[in-house]
Amino acid sequence: MRNTSRSMLQQLGIAFGAWTIVAAVAYARIPLQALAQGRTLPPMRGAFEHLVSCWIWALFTPAILWLVRRYPLDRGTWAKNGAVHLAAAAATVLIGAPPSYAITALLDVPGHAPDLTTQIFAESFIDVFSYAALVVLGHALAYYRESAEQRLRASQLETRLLSARMEALEARMHPHFLFNALNTISSLVRTGDAKAATRAVARLGDLLRSLLLDDGQEIPLSQELEFVGRYLELEQARFGDRLSARIEADPAVTVAFVPRLVLQPLVENALRHGIEPSSDPGRIEVRASRSGDMLELEVRDSGAGGGSSQPSTRTGLANTRARLEQLYGDRHELILSSDGKGTVARVVIPFHSRPRLPQ
Repeated sequence: MRNTSRSMLQQLGIAFGAWTIVAAVAYARIPLQALAQGRTLPPMRGAFEHLVSCWIWALFTPAILWLVRRYPLDRGTWAKNGAVHLAAAAATVLIGAPPSYAITALLDVPGHAPDLTTQIFAESFIDVFSYAALVVLGHALAYYRESAEQRLRASQLETRLLSARMEALEARMHPHFLFNALNTISSLVRTGDAKAATRAVARLGDLLRSLLLDDGQEIPLSQELEFVGRYLELEQARFGDRLSARIEADPAVTVAFVPRLVLQPLVENALRHGIEPSSDPGRIEVRASRSGDMLELEVRDSGAGGGSSQPSTRTGLANTRARLEQLYGDRHELILSSDGKGTVARVVIPFHSRPRLPQ
């Protein structure tokens, strides 16, 4: 009830403000013409008469706009609803003309017809025109409101569809990641390294806890880097001295939001195709930097570069590519290349410090 009253007061306030401007514009030509022709300026009571007449219309405006919403002149209802508006226009003339004439007579405004019949006829023509203008305005506002609501619904539907697709792709990544982690632990158990297997189980517990506690589709880069660090600790339990890792990121960059698990498949690819095939010690470096309005993520390994061939055939990379396409369209890059010293996986996405999708 309180909100309804507040809305009505707001509508009245807007109506009074708009009609005051109309009155000022309508009366302004009279003194301007007098000045241009060298005549004496008319008395200000004429301006007051214009103002009061327009304020009467300001009182009518919310009711007329409500009638337009309730009885729109659509193709199938224009005859019936048109009759409603004709009756409302007649009622407006009958209600508004006498007060306007009384104010004119009271103020003795020069240049107005002295008899009631002529005055009402003149006022009626203006009133009917004003009512028609408000009907047009009401339909324009209704069209704008409906168009805005349609755009909002379409945007919400598109966002929900995008969220559903992202969730489906992410759901496919979880079993894939879990399978590889369990495979790592299994290999440690087979080699009889109980301590390493225990550490790996603990790291896996930390990783699963992170996945369960944060169900957002986008997370701060700081959390993604922390997750990758724990994943590398899990793999170091298996590779031992054969694997060293380093993560570099400016603190100002880590506030950016990124798709969850965007780096883990790249690190996994570097491990499987850069570190695992070789018996020599290897290194993985993860870097994050900002270039203009873009965020650059890089995973580099010191292996032979075998991970650069047909990355889309691998589940993790294929899903990552699909998620980036869904979220950023053509404003992203996912490139795997070899520079002779190893393989570099590079992701470039727009830098944004707020989630693009509902959390």
